Amino acid sequence: MEKSITPALSPKAVTIRDVARDLGVSVATVSRALAKPELLRPATVTRVREAIDRLGYRPNVVAQTLSLGSTNSVYVIIPSLSPFFMEIFRGIERAALELDYSVVIVHSGRDPVREGAYFDQVACGRADGVLLLSSARVQTRRPHRFKLPPTVAVLEADEGGEFPSVRVDHVAAAMQATNHLIQLGHLRIAHITGNAGAPMAAHRRQGFLTAMAEAGFKSAEERCVPGEFTPDAGYAAMEILLARPVRPTAVFAANDEIAVGAICAIVAAGLRVPEDISVIGYDDQQLGRVYNPPLTTVHVPTIDLGYQAMVKLRRILADEEYEHDVLLPTHVIQRGSTAPPRKDQGGEE
Repeated sequence: MEKSITPALSPKAVTIRDVARDLGVSVATVSRALAKPELLRPATVTRVREAIDRLGYRPNVVAQTLSLGSTNSVYVIIPSLSPFFMEIFRGIERAALELDYSVVIVHSGRDPVREGAYFDQVACGRADGVLLLSSARVQTRRPHRFKLPPTVAVLEADEGGEFPSVRVDHVAAAMQATNHLIQLGHLRIAHITGNAGAPMAAHRRQGFLTAMAEAGFKSAEERCVPGEFTPDAGYAAMEILLARPVRPTAVFAANDEIAVGAICAIVAAGLRVPEDISVIGYDDQQLGRVYNPPLTTVHVPTIDLGYQAMVKLRRILADEEYEHDVLLPTHVIQRGSTAPPRKDQGGEE
């Protein structure tokens, strides 16, 4: 006859009352030692923490959230899961760990409706605030079920300037990239743009057009080929440029992924980079640093953007002073994908 085996019952979870009873203090004292230790004598706080470790007490996070009105967490809303946005997230996570916050990354897919739903989740108490990394149209004034939570815009300001921001000047940075090619002596310069609905793509295009106009180039609009922030889009756009009667001697790509795709198309056509066509990217992603040839690009301080944005959001949540708009610098890093044009490549189109 088989002997039945009854599973052992799991031990009862230690409660805050058990800790208080063990120490001979009130529940309020233990709670205060956890939430506001500065209100108690250091010796009392030490006794409470030692008892918690000895008894194995684990605070009820949900109950703490309800009583303290804080989750110590933030939502990070990103438009795509690209390496570029993950680099910014690394900076956010670094600051969050230092500030004893947790971060929840959510993907909007550049969908304003989904983005709005995430805002409402935070407003309902699932997190304390939002870090908005967006390359979609940031529409902060659209209807919401709830009041907008504390939010910091990262990488670019929202169109209404409602949210505090930590960003770069995409127009000025694109001018840096374009002027780099002009200063090398290129006359036939083209631009492959990013996603049509992304403000930063429009700003980079604007920077290209401004730099070209200031240098005296005409019909710069005709030098722009539409694209998206992907290598495939860069490849397809470069094929269009190569099919033109007079091909460019240099290309400014709206990001590094586009630039890598463009270089692949150039090589597939039997041409060389930078001997036949120079290519400059934007972002300074890791893939560009290890590519062959290494990619000349505009450096965007991704880690610092994320780090400073998280610090600013924490200051907002703590009711501390903060600067509404923080602008971080960009600069061109010249590597192997750009060089002066050959003397036999002729003049402007």
